Amino acid sequence: MSESTLNFSHLEAIANAMPDPIFIMGQDGTYLDLVGGQDRSRYADGSGLLGKKYQDVLPENMAKRFLKVVQRAIASGQLQEIEYQLANNEIQGIDATQTNNIDSLKGGQWYQARVYPLQAGTYSQPAVIWLAINITSRKHMEEQIEHLSSTDPLTNLFNRDFFLDLVDEELNKAKMNHQPLSLVKIDLDCFKRITDGFGHQAGDKAILTASHAIQSIVKELGYVGRLSCDQFMIVLPQVKAVDAFRIAKLAQKTISAQNIKLEDNTHTCLTSHAGVTELRDAQLDDSQSLFKRVNEALSALEGSREITRIM
Repeated sequence: MSESTLNFSHLEAIANAMPDPIFIMGQDGTYLDLVGGQDRSRYADGSGLLGKKYQDVLPENMAKRFLKVVQRAIASGQLQEIEYQLANNEIQGIDATQTNNIDSLKGGQWYQARVYPLQAGTYSQPAVIWLAINITSRKHMEEQIEHLSSTDPLTNLFNRDFFLDLVDEELNKAKMNHQPLSLVKIDLDCFKRITDGFGHQAGDKAILTASHAIQSIVKELGYVGRLSCDQFMIVLPQVKAVDAFRIAKLAQKTISAQNIKLEDNTHTCLTSHAGVTELRDAQLDDSQSLFKRVNEALSALEGSREITRIM
């Protein structure tokens, strides 16, 4: 045999040295064999699963999902791919203490599996190779990128572009389901005075104070976005204008109750004006008409002693 020819022991040594685990899964969901999976920073020892079936060791929904993938690969004779999230403590027979990855002990890790059928007769039943690759780091990076693309870096509220798209989405849902929807816009009155007198750091403190106050009122009722430096907007699905008006008033009251400490022991509070509108005509109203009305409501407050108006 030439030096370039690998015998079985060589192949076995190479396979077992692979950092990612390769499970051999039977058509009935039995763990028939295991090679590789030596990277304990990303994988627990799966040898305790051998001889068991998916339904013996996995949550019911996950077991059914995995079995369908295995049987589809065998029936089609083609590669199947699947992504899934799974925690070690969800798998019966896994010794999670053998992994060095603390995160995998506490929560689900993300995996991508490549599933391909084996030649008939290799095992006692039709079987597949299930190559599991830990993609948790990639998923976390994707989540971070998505978060950065949708949120305002100062307040962690939705940024303008993402929020306006969100309004369109919620408006379409409201029309389709024949449900109410309201829009609230809150403008801070004193932001420019604070930044002119005390600088941008003080201005940032004012913005953060206002955003926290608004969030504390809105909570699960809707979504809050920061449209510009001192303008906030709230979309309230399934809420009528009369109730949105009360929510806006309460948010404004909470904003004005905050005491902001500036330099030289100077303190100030924040005041605001708010416009409110709602979906009136599912045929004629779109996001632009709602934005126009809510801005008209704010404009109508100029020179008035009112601070909140429905339009």
